Amino acid sequence: MENFFNDLIHNTVSDVMVSGYIDTKSIPIFHPMYEKIYIFIHDDIFQIYIEDGIIKYDKLKTIDEWFELDEDDTFSLMSIYSQLFKTEQDISIESICYKGIPFSDMIINYWDGENKKHIYLSPNNFFGFTFL
Repeated sequence: MENFFNDLIHNTVSDVMVSGYIDTKSIPIFHPMYEKIYIFIHDDIFQIYIEDGIIKYDKLKTIDEWFELDEDDTFSLMSIYSQLFKTEQDISIESICYKGIPFSDMIINYWDGENKKHIYLSPNNFFGFTFL
């Protein structure tokens, strides 16, 4: 995780996305699947996921469909950058606190202009990550 944390701290996060599906049977509605979160740093894509209660990551070339879809559903992505960081501006990540033990939160400390803020990514949800 140290390499990933260094990339987060020393580079600019351009976007954060969650995958999901759009139900096209009626009015199109996006249904997020919070088991995986994708962080974009320059041209790199990092997938954050939970395995046995532990937050892990992989570096990806593309984001592929990873769950079964009904025939009337479409795989899709949605940006959650402004929800996660509570801003649309560029942020500077100062530090990341994380212990690689089951069900421990990842705390991302960052600056939004002159305001210091925190995000808590928690793997304690049956449906994937929750964040505060």
